[in-house]
Amino acid sequence: MYSANCRQGSLGTAIVQGILANKQRHFDTSTIKVTVTSQASATALKHLFEARPQVSVFEGHNASVAADSDVIILACPPTATSEVLSETGLRHALRGKLLISVLGGVTRQTIEDTLLNDQTPERCWVVRALPNLAVASNASATAIEVSDPRPPKHLADLADAIFSDLGGIVHVPSSLMDASTVLCGSAPAFVALFLDGMIDGAVAAGVPREKADVMVAQMLMSTSMLLKDQRASTLRESICAMPGCTVQGNLALEEGGARGISAKAMKVAIEAASKLG
Repeated sequence: MYSANCRQGSLGTAIVQGILANKQRHFDTSTIKVTVTSQASATALKHLFEARPQVSVFEGHNASVAADSDVIILACPPTATSEVLSETGLRHALRGKLLISVLGGVTRQTIEDTLLNDQTPERCWVVRALPNLAVASNASATAIEVSDPRPPKHLADLADAIFSDLGGIVHVPSSLMDASTVLCGSAPAFVALFLDGMIDGAVAAGVPREKADVMVAQMLMSTSMLLKDQRASTLRESICAMPGCTVQGNLALEEGGARGISAKAMKVAIEAASKLG
């Protein structure tokens, strides 16, 4: 049994959608329980998943739902972490279980400090995973923290299996989790802003917006396939190898500071991620 604490329209919701959409599941999803904090969210999620009898939605009841679950995914707002984890009975309910946190900026140590103490007879095992909203389409980029101490192998393998089914995974050390939060989770918004400008440019040249939208989406998928086998710099150089429109456009981007502003956006976002918890 799987449970998630999430909000309507949130990453937690996208994870549930992705699990339901995946046909090659490597873990049991016969029962999925979702907990939320408001009646409005509960109503919306019940409507969203009304055709999925294996999904149950609860307003509150985090401890009782966790007690009945094998895997718990924590997907509440980062600012609500302490409130959620301090719920009466939750520490007991999580003993010996796998707790996966997808909260940006909230360290594993922060979660464990709230849940564990010297009197805890059997610890829960916390794994940090940082996916993006493409989990809903099984196409996420997910960073998974390599922690110390490491969870038992069967639990670590289970966390890997869940997010491998939802896209691609990369294991990173704790020190790189904030940067990974931005690269995996925030960067799609940065790319979308850049693409929005490209679409506007195409529209200005006479391309109907709806056709530009389709072409840009397909171009992004094509580019991602090309990047599986080569570095971004190599791809750019190969396309700009001959005189023509591509190299001229690339020079305009360089003159406008596209490379520097992209790096600055990453730097600022990483600093912000470190303060989320």
